[in-house]
Parts: sequence; C-alpha cells; structure tokens
Amino acid sequence: MAYINLLNNLKIVLVETQGAMNIGSVCRAMKNFGLNDLTLVRPACALGLEAEKMALSAKDLLEKAKITDSLPDALMGSTLVLGTSNRRGDYHEPNYTLKEAIEVIRKPILDGPVTILFGREDWGLSKEELKFCQGTIRIQTHPSFSSMNLSQAVLLIAYELFNAFGSPKPLDNPHEGDPYQNSASFEEINRLFTHISTVLERCEFLPKSNPDALFQVLRSFFARSQPKKRETNILMGIFSNIDGFMKKYVRKPKDDSPEECGIHWKKVTHPHRYKVPPKISDN
Repeated sequence: MAYINLLNNLKIVLVETQGAMNIGSVCRAMKNFGLNDLTLVRPACALGLEAEKMALSAKDLLEKAKITDSLPDALMGSTLVLGTSNRRGDYHEPNYTLKEAIEVIRKPILDGPVTILFGREDWGLSKEELKFCQGTIRIQTHPSFSSMNLSQAVLLIAYELFNAFGSPKPLDNPHEGDPYQNSASFEEINRLFTHISTVLERCEFLPKSNPDALFQVLRSFFARSQPKKRETNILMGIFSNIDGFMKKYVRKPKDDSPEECGIHWKKVTHPHRYKVPPKISDN
C-alpha cells in the first residue's frame, strides 16, 4: 500500500473569526505541526498586514486559505467533523477529551479528510453549526478558567494530531557515534568504585565501622544516574588528582607533633584530619 501522509487528511475550519492576528497565529500553529488545510467561514476581519505579521513563515498557509460563506461547503467531503467546545450537554455530545478524540479520529482519517471546527473567539459555535458535528472536543483546563485563546486551542490540538498522525523525529544527536557517549560498562563502573573507595579511605572519609554501608549510598547514586564512559573517565581523573595531591602534600604527623619537616599542620574538627598550611615565605 502506498504511503499516506495522514496530516494531509486533517482540515481546520474557523467560523467567523473576529481577529486577523488570531488567524495569522492559527496559520503559524498549523505549520508548526504539519497541517496545511485551512478554511475560513465568513471571517469577520480583513486578512491584511496584522494577519501576515503573526503568520510569519506560515504566510503561505494564509495566502492559500479557502474562504467561504457556507459552512456545509467548508465541510464537504469530510469523513468526520468534530467541533470544539468547553461545554457539555445538548448539541455537544458525544463530548471527548483531546486524547479520546485522537482515538475516535484514527479510523476515519484513513478514508478521507477529518475536520476540526473552531467557533468565534467570544462565544464559540452556535447550535446550528454544532448540528453538523459528530461530536465535540474539549481541552481540559483548570476549572477556574477554561476559556482559551483561539490560536492556543488550535496549537494544542495540532500538537496532539501531529504526535498521533505525523512523523515526529528527534533532534540529531551531535555526539552520535562517539564511543565515549555510550553507557559505562560493568567493569568501568566497578573500577571507578574501587578507585573512589581507595581515595576515601586514604582521606579517612569512610567510617571505620561498616564503611560499605555508606559506600552503598554512592553505588545507588551511580545506578540511578547511569553514567556514560566519558563521565566515569572524568571522575576517575578527579579522584586520581585528589589521591596524588594527598600523597604529595598530606601526611599525618607522628605523635601529633605540631611541626614536621618544616611544614605546619592544623587540626580540623574531625580527629586525624589535617589541612595543608599556607605556603611559608622564603624571606
């Protein structure tokens, strides 16, 4: 079977839209998510500079938008028509959440155009217009304020339609193919653990009583973070530098003497830990 771009089977119809800027913003929202079929029914504004400013790079959708005085003409050929409304009750049933509507659309979109119908900015669709719909879609919002801007509503619905029927692709990974971006192996993780443990023992960080219990906290941390090879290599280098610094400069003085080999040691709060003194002037 030949490939069908299902986004081409989706139509957006706006009824008596009052703001040119809204129409321009709708074009931009549609183009963001691959929709290209827009019909305007009795628009209550001129499609001039204001609409073009908001459409930006979607100006081509604005220019090719179909304009008609008849809603039935705008809906002609549709396999399914769904209105949009934040109300329920007569003329609005069946009423679907956006996610439910996506499932309702899945079958008819294979056979032909599915139309999503949007009403006026201030009061939506009339009963006469809702008679042409096989259901309505509501966008779930906070109950304290359910009214949405027209272009925002189109944007949210277009986003869900694109994810369901388009071909969203992830951004290219600039590090793809770099072996250091692969997950660290079991051996690399355990080599890092051994190295960290050795350094922490040397600086007397681990408690003498059951040191492994504290180290298990680090193991759990690394298990959650799932480090890459590059990250484990950096950590190996950091702890190697710390280890080298301690071997070169940090020595525990014998018998807690205050001075050894011309180097002064200052005790810190934890017993048996010492800070490197500031450099002694040669003068």
